[in-house]
Amino acid sequence: MIFFQRKYFQLLSEFYKKTGRDLSYAQTFYRLKNNQKLNLESPEEFTEKIQWLKYNLYTEDYKDFVDKYEVRKYVEKTIGNQYLNELLAVYEDADLIDFDQLPDKFVLQLTHGSGYNVIVEDESDMNSENVKSKLNKYLSMNYFNKYRERIYKNIKPRIIAVKYLEQPEHDYIIDYKFYCIHGKPECVWVKTFDSGKFRNAYYTTSWEKILPDENNSDFLTKDIPKPDTLDKMIELAQKLSTGFIFLRVDLYSIGGKIYFGELTFFPWGGNRRLTVEHLNQDLGKLMLLPISD
Repeated sequence: MIFFQRKYFQLLSEFYKKTGRDLSYAQTFYRLKNNQKLNLESPEEFTEKIQWLKYNLYTEDYKDFVDKYEVRKYVEKTIGNQYLNELLAVYEDADLIDFDQLPDKFVLQLTHGSGYNVIVEDESDMNSENVKSKLNKYLSMNYFNKYRERIYKNIKPRIIAVKYLEQPEHDYIIDYKFYCIHGKPECVWVKTFDSGKFRNAYYTTSWEKILPDENNSDFLTKDIPKPDTLDKMIELAQKLSTGFIFLRVDLYSIGGKIYFGELTFFPWGGNRRLTVEHLNQDLGKLMLLPISD
């Protein structure tokens, strides 16, 4: 029975997506992923309010905040260009990339989506034709079609080459993702490589680990030491998120230097409940939506 029920919601969500019925798609896909109803009429929990913001506020007009090239202007204006990773080049076509002009290590990012990256740790081992083929595939895709996030719909697809960041003081680079509500960082989602896979954990802004309600294989098996730059990262996240109901600010701290990562309005497209269950309620209560009765 459960299998057929899941299959029903999967087919229904795909139908709604193909026919452009975005709200119906959101409700059925959320039900498929979380086995519970999505309340968009009077949202209360975190993911419900994220979904409301996705369809009612942070739409096409906010595209420059998630465009990985254009957002650099906002960061420079708001906190300064010293926090930006070095930009090596910008391309509109993968076939225009001259790899001889790039360093031995670099990262290629597509500006118009999430996860559209090619990381090159050693150019001598790179197959340039395979890389170009992958990048051109990404260029042809519209990230809007994945979760119907209109904020991505009209972004101009481009490729940026940026400096490869390494974190020698740790086994792998640590990603600090600040969950900011009404311009205030409320908690930090920390992600890094651990025991053979990427794992994560939540910390308070005073660096106390927020334990999950039950065992979760995605949670970090090790404790992440409090970064020396935590107070400064909180300050920067606050500045970058001021004026937004919710914004996740992703930062890195490497050798005492802070780097900007990206801004995210809808973690997992608003389709995945936070793995620390009580945060779904706690963060949701803090988010005040402009909904009139």
